[in-house]
Amino acid sequence: MELSHYADVIKKLTTLYHEPDFSRLVEQLTEGESNSTRFLIKMEVNRLSAPTRRILDFRQRGDNGVIGYEYGGILHHLTPTEIKLLEALLAQHQGKYTLGIYEEVLAYHQSERTKPPAERDVVVMDPVALFTVEAVQYASYFIRNEERMHYSSGIKLRVGDRVVDAMTSDISTSGIKVKIDKNHNIAAGSLVNVNFSSLRQEYANHLLRDFFAYKLMGVDEEEKCDYLRLMRIDDNNELDTFISKLIAQNKSKYKVNVRYQEENVVVKGYEQFFLPRMSGLPLYVSNDGKPVLSHLLLNENNRGVYDYWVNEESKSQLEACWQMPWMQALLQAKQAIDTTIYSFYYTQNGRLYFYAADAASLAKSGSKALFLSFACQRPNFRVFKLSLNPSKFDENKHLLASASNQQPIGMTTLAALQDIRWVGLLQDITNEHILSDYKAYAQQGSDFNQLHQYRLPAAEQRAQLSQFKYVQLRKEARFSYKTAIVVSNTELSIKGWSNDFSTEGLQIELEAPLDVQIGHRVYLELPMLQKLSKKVALANLAYSVVGCNKAKTILHLQISGDKDTHIGCQFFSLLISSNKDKLKSMPEPSQSPGVTAVLRNMYCQNLATMPLYIHKVGNNYQMDRIGISPNENSLLPLFEFFGQAEAPYNLFPLLSDNGIKQVFDDALESLQSTYRPWQRVLYIAIASSDSTVTTKFELDFTDEHERRQFVSHGLQKGAFFAIQVMLSRTGRPDMEFIEKELNYVSHYAVHRAKKLEDELWSVRGVVDLIDVLDELLYRLGLRRGR
Repeated sequence: MELSHYADVIKKLTTLYHEPDFSRLVEQLTEGESNSTRFLIKMEVNRLSAPTRRILDFRQRGDNGVIGYEYGGILHHLTPTEIKLLEALLAQHQGKYTLGIYEEVLAYHQSERTKPPAERDVVVMDPVALFTVEAVQYASYFIRNEERMHYSSGIKLRVGDRVVDAMTSDISTSGIKVKIDKNHNIAAGSLVNVNFSSLRQEYANHLLRDFFAYKLMGVDEEEKCDYLRLMRIDDNNELDTFISKLIAQNKSKYKVNVRYQEENVVVKGYEQFFLPRMSGLPLYVSNDGKPVLSHLLLNENNRGVYDYWVNEESKSQLEACWQMPWMQALLQAKQAIDTTIYSFYYTQNGRLYFYAADAASLAKSGSKALFLSFACQRPNFRVFKLSLNPSKFDENKHLLASASNQQPIGMTTLAALQDIRWVGLLQDITNEHILSDYKAYAQQGSDFNQLHQYRLPAAEQRAQLSQFKYVQLRKEARFSYKTAIVVSNTELSIKGWSNDFSTEGLQIELEAPLDVQIGHRVYLELPMLQKLSKKVALANLAYSVVGCNKAKTILHLQISGDKDTHIGCQFFSLLISSNKDKLKSMPEPSQSPGVTAVLRNMYCQNLATMPLYIHKVGNNYQMDRIGISPNENSLLPLFEFFGQAEAPYNLFPLLSDNGIKQVFDDALESLQSTYRPWQRVLYIAIASSDSTVTTKFELDFTDEHERRQFVSHGLQKGAFFAIQVMLSRTGRPDMEFIEKELNYVSHYAVHRAKKLEDELWSVRGVVDLIDVLDELLYRLGLRRGR
């Protein structure tokens, strides 16, 4: 039988499907029809009214203007017009997403595609709405780490003198979700006592006669009822055991709520994309009385920050900063620290002497111009941003990962971790504009001896090094080692030293710039290492430049020619194999996964930069996830500026200029996952009068006057931000890291696990955003609000 003649009746009935007198309405609207016709109409209405999880995703169809739209835990990708249609249909069907709604939106989409572009329906949206971004709350897996089960059971809630009947929606040992009438008048934060009245009748357990203390964490409002999110605040092991057994015994009968594990997969998966590629070095400072640098967390991208401080004895002078008066003064305040550290070193009689000072102490002592005038003349001059936050070790949170992965931590090691008082980040923010700006501080006839107060004392190697667990990207190990080198091209020979080496390449640092480009060939001499080898000549070794900094003083070299016949490759292979014990004595990361997990978790609660994630959607790149942490980031106001209550984070200030986005896209396209991050400094000004956003890369100013004027104008007319952008290309997701949680989701909801995997596999890049405004203003002699 053809039902198309009854389309209007069927559509009307689908909107009435959840009415209590639905059967009477069917008879009323099909009056005069035969029983068989009425039966077929009712069956079709039942089919169309069935709830569904089908995804409306039109990104692959070449449509422009498709944006993400989440409803009921399902992320659709639709045009603004289709979103309006979907919302209208949901309103007609009491907010329930059904098969009929799916089919109607799909039919509309297919109909629109057959029309000429000029005849298609268009909904004009606020352009800002296109830049909303979803947050990834770092370290939020601490909040939920237990099974929850959808379980409907009658309970009684006692609030003050009132007792209210309600029903559980889901249940876990630490909390319950409760369905209740809308006139409950219970405010978030209230103390609520719960009695499991229905469970008491079903199970002969004296325990269930009692009321248990819960706190109302929040209320989810729906059209006909509310859902209360209650967290248990009493400590009753007997109730824990009962609820755990209840869930275990009823898994096959009731649906397990896997949402919390889905959230864990998302958070841990995105963390694992960013942390191994972040360019800053996480620092951990212990001891209240006399703070010391106790732990460091390394990856491939931040290893260079650590290696910079390594002296000729392969010991890190970074720890010596904590012996300096200026560092001790910073830590005495017992509050968050955000400062700039300037450093350089020079060589004398085969020894390296390091000098370092923070911006505030230089300004206070009157040594700013003197220090910077010497420092900026050194090829090894560096500018670092140091961020430190007071932190307290929490066994319930920070031991979570090590305990669940059966990575025990010894008592001595645990005591050392418990002594950590500060967690932070050291970020190299040196660039060519910084170097040229500080050269204006050059002074004639200054006495270098006045800077001895900033010379770092010799430090013992006490800080424990750990390394992020991640998918290995590099094909061979690198060893941190400083030795004298001479590098030559066809025009010039310049002295310098190595920072690290492997069998097939080196990173070297030069005393003066060498005019080379990526792909150029240079020739290396190793005078100090020559003393170790009498059989081969370590001179005129051919290497290709595969990377360099803007100043052309740091070169990344790879052997040129066949590695089987390359003298340098043969020598370093022999050096590594013959000196394994000596190389092991160099500072290398510990292999304690339990300690690494704790340090990782502590840093995730104290993010010092802001990560963004780039997905490949069809043929386009989309920046649609932002990483946040409980520690407020100074860049957060920038992305909250155009936010709304339902979508608090918005990337409009960063991406409103299509030219900026195109630069990001082109840079990402040219990167490989093994490359070091692409780097730029971006200025963003937001006018307070009309919220106009102006963005410009620092290197695009025609001259110094234009740049200074842009900064001054931005500070005077509204909000101004200076951001160092570090863009890295990601490789495949580290599925092993989230295997446990993903397997759990797969067991109960295969389609949802597949959706999570697809989302992670579509990540192509991560952007590390660093707030460098304070350093810029210090350098230019400007102030906020002027």
